[in-house]
Amino acid sequence: MNLYTFALKEDCRQPLNILLIALLPMVLLLIPAHPQSFPFGLNLYGMVMLYSAFLLTRPVVEDRMKGIVVRIAASPISHLRYLSSHLSAYVTLMIIQILLFCLGILIVHRGNVHGYGHILLLYISFSIMAIAFALAWNTLFRAFNLSFGIFSGVGSVMCLISGVSLPPFLIPESITGYTMFLPTYWLPYGLDAIYHGEASGILISHVVLWAYAIIFLLVGSKRRL
Repeated sequence: MNLYTFALKEDCRQPLNILLIALLPMVLLLIPAHPQSFPFGLNLYGMVMLYSAFLLTRPVVEDRMKGIVVRIAASPISHLRYLSSHLSAYVTLMIIQILLFCLGILIVHRGNVHGYGHILLLYISFSIMAIAFALAWNTLFRAFNLSFGIFSGVGSVMCLISGVSLPPFLIPESITGYTMFLPTYWLPYGLDAIYHGEASGILISHVVLWAYAIIFLLVGSKRRL
């Protein structure tokens, strides 16, 4: 069994991961459409992706915290191969979740949503950023439960003030100028650009999300996990 397959099976053994991937996103489809934007469930799905990515990366994070990677370093398996195989597995699971959610959008909302290809690609970019963010975040802690507990609060606030879990028009104008520095900001920004057919806005959202993903990945992989 190669590392990629092992990482997939390791995550799929967790019932909570299956729930997050297959069922929880579908609840968001019940949120009704808005006449001047996409249904808000499309924004709120970003919060699900953020927490899904965090939970999916748990095995590789616990390997670092338990010192298992020290033994891996002494084996013929390189650190790069170990890391890339696990991250590829996590991205695969996130893409499966995204495809299921986009299929649900097509079935439930139909004419209320357009630009499915752009939405799919934006979700993939955001999910990769979320995985890299989770990896970088966990380098700050020695215990996963402590890391997840603090992340739950920080992630919720990030989503709240960046327009992921709260409609942007409800966010005070005094903080809107600062929220663009949050990586979560660029999902609702990109969805709004898709809704209004603004190609430059779509491109900017992808570029910023990938820039954040690269930075977080460099930080998260620096300590050899």
